[in-house]
Amino acid sequence: MTNEFNLRVLKSVKAGSHVLCTHELPLPVDLLQEIISFCIPQPEEGSPRMIILCADNDSAVQLAAELAPFMKEKDLTLDLILEKGNKVKQRNDLFDGTEVIVGTSRRVCEMYFQNGYNISKMKMLIVLEMDKQMKKAWKGFISRMAESLPKVKQVLFVCDPIDERIDEYIDLYAAVHQRFIFENNI
Repeated sequence: MTNEFNLRVLKSVKAGSHVLCTHELPLPVDLLQEIISFCIPQPEEGSPRMIILCADNDSAVQLAAELAPFMKEKDLTLDLILEKGNKVKQRNDLFDGTEVIVGTSRRVCEMYFQNGYNISKMKMLIVLEMDKQMKKAWKGFISRMAESLPKVKQVLFVCDPIDERIDEYIDLYAAVHQRFIFENNI
């Protein structure tokens, strides 16, 4: 982790704050790896401890591929939950247990409501590309997930740019949050 932006965001996450990042997409993988290491210091059987919600299948697949070597090195499991895919297989994979779920908001929410996984050990919900998800009218899925996760201490929202709808939504969910704006000169 090399830049000031990453250090400031990680410091805020470690302090227990909800975080809103305005960043060129995608969010740096090294920052996500640091956040995963903080939230999931060691492998543990059972329920997921982090969910990363993506705006589409392609970004979820790309993120999972970028995280795969890190997850293998740390001996952590990651399940990919996509719109296109065998629902029964995805639900069974989740039921078997995982540490991190990466997927589209709609499918991850659907799997949760079908009792595909337990959220009792959740530590963080990360919502990537919030602006794209709002345009797809997935705000309801994100809200349902956030409201259903009483044990989640933190939510990290990432979007570019922040518009009034996103600002209002985040203020409703996390009135107190740290805001970080990525600037190329940092």
